Amino acid sequence: MVSLPKFWSQDGMCRIVCLAMKSQKLSTNGHGSPIRDAVAALGATAPQIMAFGTFFAQGHDTGEHHHDRAQFVHAERGLLQVWTEEGQWSVPSGMAVWVPARVPHRVRAISDADFVSLYIRKARPDEPEIPIPARCSVVTVPVLLKHLIVHLKEHPAGARSDRLAAVIADELMELVPADLHLPIPSDTRAASVALAMIGDPSDERDLDGWARMAGASGRTLTRLFLSETGYSFAEWRQRCRLLAALEMLAAGRPVTVVALDCGYRSPSAFSAAFTKVFGASPRQYMGLNKKKPE
Repeated sequence: MVSLPKFWSQDGMCRIVCLAMKSQKLSTNGHGSPIRDAVAALGATAPQIMAFGTFFAQGHDTGEHHHDRAQFVHAERGLLQVWTEEGQWSVPSGMAVWVPARVPHRVRAISDADFVSLYIRKARPDEPEIPIPARCSVVTVPVLLKHLIVHLKEHPAGARSDRLAAVIADELMELVPADLHLPIPSDTRAASVALAMIGDPSDERDLDGWARMAGASGRTLTRLFLSETGYSFAEWRQRCRLLAALEMLAAGRPVTVVALDCGYRSPSAFSAAFTKVFGASPRQYMGLNKKKPE
């Protein structure tokens, strides 16, 4: 039985999000991490933008924490998930998620991942005003920015780091949103359906079948999903299946197996849906996450 992270309440969506992770043991191996300690030690005179990174083995869980600086969570390679009270954000290679300062969150490595994050404090009058969102959001990371972040991690101080940070600040002004959030409804009936679909994305029950399971009418379930997640029932289910597919592909499972396990009738239908949302075919995505040669 998985215990609830302490910053999540016992009601509504927060409870359901935790239950959705019931099959995975949530470790505390992130507590007291060197990166977290280094970020906490940064003073007001430290550079506006700092980069820290490490290797996360598959299954690594940072545990609940927050930072006084905003965080730009990025994986040079691999697939990460960020969890907050608002739900789950998937962060494949080539994308990142903004986490505003002091927002409680946890980061999980769905596959082996090279974790590299930016930590950004409020700008002083002589510094660029970086547009940090008020809520978590996923953005696409251009190749140039990806390399700049890695270089800043490797050169954390000195004139070169100042120049790198200045270019990074410019690049952060022009990022394109990528909608990889899976919102969880707070109504317990709709949330129980969401939990079941997260647990088994291949379940082919129709709307009426799910409504019977939840003890609601199909009309009520439709209204709840739309009002509480912003997506119709069908849209939410497809989003759930495609985000589950990211996890399976990152774990190296064959495309055909992933297609069937995510409820698609054929690999071609799955590939078309995946490519439309992520801009790369499933096989191309798997290639991006292969371990680099030593």
